[in-house]
Amino acid sequence: MATMTTNDVEARVKRLLQARLGMPEEALTSEARLVEDLEMDSLDSVELAIQMEKEFNIAISEDLLTEITTVADIVGLIGGLREARAHA
Repeated sequence: MATMTTNDVEARVKRLLQARLGMPEEALTSEARLVEDLEMDSLDSVELAIQMEKEFNIAISEDLLTEITTVADIVGLIGGLREARAHA
């Protein structure tokens, strides 16, 4: 299995967000806040989590989902879950 860099994860997350929210690529910065800047609602969050679970072969608990506030948080969470799975 090829090693995925943080940049790879970020690019894939941004692609998923762009498809889910219809936001222009420029709006999807690492610092962009999901609710305040990208106007995500709870349904968007759940559906995005399901997409991320499939895309990255991870499991995201509801507790973890509530801690995510920015695009960078998503990338960090995915990286941490993938790392934990690799060492399990």
